[in-house]
Amino acid sequence: MRGDLRALPFADGAFDAAFSWYATLFVYDDDVNARSLAEAARVVRPGGRLLVQHGNPLRLAAEPEASAGRTLPDGSRVEERSSWDAARGVDRCHRRLVRPDGTVLAATARLRYYSPPEWVALAARTGLRLAALTSTPGAAGGGPLAEPGPEAPDVIALLEKIA
Repeated sequence: MRGDLRALPFADGAFDAAFSWYATLFVYDDDVNARSLAEAARVVRPGGRLLVQHGNPLRLAAEPEASAGRTLPDGSRVEERSSWDAARGVDRCHRRLVRPDGTVLAATARLRYYSPPEWVALAARTGLRLAALTSTPGAAGGGPLAEPGPEAPDVIALLEKIA
């Protein structure tokens, strides 16, 4: 099925749960991001859950400029450069692929990552309740979910749709 995140092609309450992995919800400005989250909430039944994962702004603040590169099995070279703007909560990630024949594909993504305190307001604004905030390592444990600190690779927001 193909659709626009801002206007999902599903009925209200069509799902018991939904998830968004790696900031796929947050490629717009704050208003459109909130509308996209509200649209995801619309298709989840009352009392249903929504899980959203994205990069950890606290960790990005420790290394606001980063770059990486690797060579793929076919000889193509992938280069990535990331720049974190802590004031706006935005990561600009430029990725470039150079194929063995010299063809270059390149694009820049603007990803908005929300800090733990911002999640409470964002959830309330979209008809959701923040049930838990954790990270990948925290979610794997058997105990209570811990809020992600600066060492956590990501932020995972577990949200519940208000009835």
